[in-house]
Amino acid sequence: MNQEFDENDIPNENQIYSSFQSQNDISKISFLSNHQSKYEDQHIIYLFKYFMEFQISKLDIQYMNIYGTCLSKFTNQLKTNNPHLITKILSHLRNQLQKIIFLTELHVAFLQSCIMSYNYKIGYQFTKSKIFLQESLDKKNQIIIEYFYYAGLIANAQKDYDEALRCYKIAYKMQPTSVFTFEAQKLESLLCFRLGLELKNWPNPQNSILVSKLKNIIESQGFKNLGERENDLQDQNINICLKEWSIQAQLYQFLQKEQELHSKVHFDLINHNFHFFDYETLIGLLMNINNVHNMFSINEEKKYLEFKYNNLTYKEINSKLENRYDLLKSLSQKK
Repeated sequence: MNQEFDENDIPNENQIYSSFQSQNDISKISFLSNHQSKYEDQHIIYLFKYFMEFQISKLDIQYMNIYGTCLSKFTNQLKTNNPHLITKILSHLRNQLQKIIFLTELHVAFLQSCIMSYNYKIGYQFTKSKIFLQESLDKKNQIIIEYFYYAGLIANAQKDYDEALRCYKIAYKMQPTSVFTFEAQKLESLLCFRLGLELKNWPNPQNSILVSKLKNIIESQGFKNLGERENDLQDQNINICLKEWSIQAQLYQFLQKEQELHSKVHFDLINHNFHFFDYETLIGLLMNINNVHNMFSINEEKKYLEFKYNNLTYKEINSKLENRYDLLKSLSQKK
């Protein structure tokens, strides 16, 4: 089952359809959507051909949930050993799904497959270019919740953080609430923590505990190794995020306070508070913060950073003020 599949290596019709209950395409797809075990070789080849020839104009929209189930199962099975097949299918489906004006289960499965197979760019290109009719966003709320949850994950992976926050918000604002609602709240909290944005308090108990934990990390003074903290969060994904982002979140809070008092901050002062082992680690964190907030310029040679205000450094602001002063002085003299 782990062999590489070549789309040109197609068996005859009897081999392909030997385990199907009908020669009708919908019956075959329905059979495969309910197939509990791994797909056999002939099933994989059939599904590859089916999705590569997928034409929205020739399909019945009421079967989108069946198509979606098959796509998710197909992607999950082939994502490791045959990722190139998944990429081909998703590229084709992206163009076909653009033609549907209503949100369906297949859209959700498409984004889920993009995530499972690490084809974030394909999913991102689709979500940024696709607009749905308002009527479709009013009727199928659970589909909307799942779609925008996955769209948020994709935008996050593509570092479009504004889009990710927008998608998470749509997902958790919809009713009725579900596991995806709470996951969207959790991911928004983690992203806000990463970006240094205000954290919301959630009614959901687990997310409330998470927000409290994040606030404690931000408010703690100086650098503390996360491994030395008391950590009672059971979600390993959250723990990984905390390990990666806690130092950056603390550093951002530190720089915000320094910005209120000083125009420059030397690396030695930062290192005194955070105890970095080398300047490369510090530079990496500063660049991550600056990519999001664009709040300072870095002088690596002299080992300091200079804050910006409205994207201008103090030196540039002073220069503009001096020019303005000279202009006003010149005008007053002419009068």
